[in-house]
Amino acid sequence: MLRLVDPYTALAERSWSELASRSYFLSWGWIENWLACLPRDRAPQLALWDDGRAACFLGRRFRLRRGVVPTRTLHLNTTGDERLDDLWVEYNGMVGDEPTLPELIDALPSGWDELFLPGLREDAFGGVTDGRHGRYRILVERRVTSRTVDLDRVRAGGFAALLSGQTRSQLRRAQRLVAPITVEVAGDAARALAIYDELCALHAAHWRTRADPGAFADPWIDRFHRRLIARRFAAGEIRLVRIASAHGTIGCLYNFVYQNRVLQYQSGFARSDDPHHKPGYVCHAAAIEHDAAAGLAVYDWLAGDARYKKSLSTGATIQLWARVQRRALRFALEDRILRAVRYSRRR
Repeated sequence: MLRLVDPYTALAERSWSELASRSYFLSWGWIENWLACLPRDRAPQLALWDDGRAACFLGRRFRLRRGVVPTRTLHLNTTGDERLDDLWVEYNGMVGDEPTLPELIDALPSGWDELFLPGLREDAFGGVTDGRHGRYRILVERRVTSRTVDLDRVRAGGFAALLSGQTRSQLRRAQRLVAPITVEVAGDAARALAIYDELCALHAAHWRTRADPGAFADPWIDRFHRRLIARRFAAGEIRLVRIASAHGTIGCLYNFVYQNRVLQYQSGFARSDDPHHKPGYVCHAAAIEHDAAAGLAVYDWLAGDARYKKSLSTGATIQLWARVQRRALRFALEDRILRAVRYSRRR
């Protein structure tokens, strides 16, 4: 069984820190920062396996879905609050010796109707598929591709050689247009925060053209990242990169480094009216070559199958968004109504 522990106790820190994590988003550096920034009344509880072999955080909410359907929800390593969960946890699961999903379901505390499992590793809980377990059904709602670059292959023959002829031509033309470039990797936390400031400005300027405030507009999100950069830079987990030409900044990248893997978290690029400039291509190619030279293993764009990721990648992994739902009449009626609405729209 799982026992629930106050997340702000020494027991919680010690228990979590002693268990192996396969994701930066579940590392103690990320988790400690998350707990420190969350409003205490929204913080999830630590769920610790009785023998201490595995753990996760469980957020708990009550909501009326669509203003009608009541549901008591649990949320794996998230709060269940959309605003607070906009950090976008990926490669999710449990730390330590992960059980199967049926084992987790049986071990959960009572009093819940749905368990939300966002951003799961493809192999989390031994693999999650649609099915049933006792009074519950398991639903895989989304499968999302995460594109990657094998940096061993980059070291062997260069990044451009791994691309299709069309993409290679576009990259080389864009590089010629801005050459020569400089690649600055922040050497201390102060410089990392300065590059972060520039990245946020570039990122916001881009998203304003789409009537969207961007990823860092919420003060809670910005506060989280400033604290993370300041506290975790010395641990080698934070990488802020600025790529520039003689005319100024081309773009900035905000990456994490964990278990010899680079996680490309966010970016900001200078705008250009020339479609041949492709600042994203130039910046990612420069960062990939730099990280390959540094001996790292993988450059990971995280979830999302944008066209540029497909063009610049050499491989891919899958992440899952899944839900476990108690079998109940109100959920069956909800599903039936939604199917009828979708059918009506198709008609």
